[in-house]
Amino acid sequence: MKTVISISDARKQLPGIIKSFKNSPDAVYQITVHDEVVAEIKKPAMVRPGEAATRLLAIRRKLKTKKKQYRSPISENVKDYLYVAEDGL
Repeated sequence: MKTVISISDARKQLPGIIKSFKNSPDAVYQITVHDEVVAEIKKPAMVRPGEAATRLLAIRRKLKTKKKQYRSPISENVKDYLYVAEDGL
């Protein structure tokens, strides 16, 4: 459910907006400035405990088997594997 509100209303209602995520975690608030959407507030995706570590280890194993003589730092590739764009962004 998307709700469009102006930035001034968002400032006034921010505590209520945050509390509303308990009742409807799929809610999305679009913030507008001069009738143009400039931001969204939504609840972050939940990650299971240990999921990030499991993905990092899988990346490390994959990099290790490709080229044994060249060691690529995981930190250079981690964002490609851990962060997934939502809504086609």
